[in-house]
Amino acid sequence: MPAHSLLLRGGDIVSSSGLRHNADVRIDDGIITQVGAELSPSGARVIDARRLLVAPGFIDLHVHGAGGSLCESGDNAQIETVSATLARFGVTGFLATIATLPPDELRAAVRAIAAVAGHEPGARILGIHLEGPYLNPERAGAQQHAWMRRPSIEEFDALQDLSGGLIRLVTIAPEIAGALPFMQAVRAQGVAVAAGHSNATAADMELAVAAGATHVTHLFNAMRPLHHREPGIVGAALTDDRLSVELICDGHHLHERAVDMVMRCKPPDKVVLVSDAVAAGCPAGTYELFGTHCVVAAGAVRLEGNGQLAGSCLSLDQAVRNVRRWNPALPLHQLLQMPARNAASVIGCSAQRGAISPGQAADIVLLDAGLHVVRSLCGGIEAG
Repeated sequence: MPAHSLLLRGGDIVSSSGLRHNADVRIDDGIITQVGAELSPSGARVIDARRLLVAPGFIDLHVHGAGGSLCESGDNAQIETVSATLARFGVTGFLATIATLPPDELRAAVRAIAAVAGHEPGARILGIHLEGPYLNPERAGAQQHAWMRRPSIEEFDALQDLSGGLIRLVTIAPEIAGALPFMQAVRAQGVAVAAGHSNATAADMELAVAAGATHVTHLFNAMRPLHHREPGIVGAALTDDRLSVELICDGHHLHERAVDMVMRCKPPDKVVLVSDAVAAGCPAGTYELFGTHCVVAAGAVRLEGNGQLAGSCLSLDQAVRNVRRWNPALPLHQLLQMPARNAASVIGCSAQRGAISPGQAADIVLLDAGLHVVRSLCGGIEAG
């Protein structure tokens, strides 16, 4: 008999094609083994999921910090705090995201994340997202231009060795010198490549896709804006179905009509909700983030000096509720795939995560009718 078994009884299961009402999910040793009606509870602890949505756990591809801690800190305890905090919001897996840092600090951050991976108290570290340092200073956003540098496959390889192969996604500005051969080399290693923090034109993006780019980091933000004579990176992202796109749906980074435009342009499986959080779960106040004073207030994080957005304090469950409110006609199952199966597909792990089906990891979130988190299961273990 399995050492640890659960039966989720009578929930509404979210699949890629719709909702399956009043069904059971059996979990044995962290893996979904059966989905069906009136399954035997033999040897399993039963959780009553009636009147709840049983959805794939959320996967945040782009999150820097939560609970007052940062993935960039180089501190194992802070990484653990991020993991535990994210699980409260339905996140069962995440890419620990590292913004542009000097070389020594970047190595320290990678080392700490790798040390915690596999021993997380909550959401699982599915990998590392390098959001820099190979970005365009003209589109730095709140990142530090002084630390941005030319792409180096030697530096990347050393970081990947240090991480034990954990780097799963790299954001790069495709128009900067050396970007295209770097993108080809990284993609050849099975690492996903995203365009972002970029002044790329539409022509630059054609070259980027040919070099292996498949994703666009926080669409609209920190990039050349859409223009009718030069559609740029935004126009390419909206019209090229080979590219998936990230949306930060906190009501500050994007207007709800911009979100609606993306939903109309992109295939349903190419939209990914992310938080870009630096302060998820943090109360209002002033914080030091990346060596800079930032203010958390009114649902946003801004630089203290000039009010510029500096990441977010968004949680993925709140992002889901926001999109539901802005676009109530969007099918619920499609919405709940955006922070789950769609995200898993970007980093090539949809065979293991992102669906409620036998053989998948039991990374599951139970949601009430208002899409609030009731329980998070990471590998079948309750977290958060």
